[in-house]
Amino acid sequence: MNNINTKKILDFIKKNNLSKSAFCKNCKINLGIYYKIMNGQANFRINALFKIAKYMQLNHVVELFRD
Repeated sequence: MNNINTKKILDFIKKNNLSKSAFCKNCKINLGIYYKIMNGQANFRINALFKIAKYMQLNHVVELFRD
């Protein structure tokens, strides 16, 4: 299990009326990586989180982690 705040990602997708595919395309990540992150798997490159944080316009990638 990872400590990624998946709710924050889901809220962003919902707020911006995006499909999962559109979100991944805009983040420049593979849909499979999205599912790994959302399902709590740890076998993905950390770079994917930086891409997501950048697209979500977060100041720091650490904002994607749970408190």
